[in-house]
Amino acid sequence: MSDAKNVLRSEIVAFRRNMSENVREESDEKIYNNLVKLRSVEECGTFLVYASSPIEVDTRRFITKMLAEGRTVAVPRCIGKNMVFLSVDSLDGLVRSRYGVDEPPDGIEITDFSDTVCIVPALRYDRNGYRLGWGGGFYDRFLRNYTGHSIGICYEENCGDVPKDEYDIAVDTIITENGIYK
Repeated sequence: MSDAKNVLRSEIVAFRRNMSENVREESDEKIYNNLVKLRSVEECGTFLVYASSPIEVDTRRFITKMLAEGRTVAVPRCIGKNMVFLSVDSLDGLVRSRYGVDEPPDGIEITDFSDTVCIVPALRYDRNGYRLGWGGGFYDRFLRNYTGHSIGICYEENCGDVPKDEYDIAVDTIITENGIYK
């Protein structure tokens, strides 16, 4: 990992940890509202969504809504250097992984991505859809062969230039509290 990426990661993590709860809740609400009104989301049957940590844009409300609507939701699980998406019926039962993220211990693996939307986590996005992730490369490896629609969600304050490497994969759409960027 490059030093520039690590410095930027540290700065963004510090920013997010210091966000006021009110600002975070307002921003999460606006991002959620922008997300659910996207045509690709309205028409989708299966969602590949990470279970957010306290310093990430909230995805748990979105997961709960999609499950309540009877849609399929799959949460990633890291196995070795790869990631699989396992279907879940609720957020209950997720377990903390060695990477510090909540994962399903089991479930049906989603392998047909033709009618899916993948919500991709990042610390930062640029306007071209490139992201600064947490550094494990799991999503870049997954997105390399992903055929569905990919959406990045991020706080507007965390959008800006991103150091890129040859293996980085851009998402199709970025959503912040201020809007939707394609």
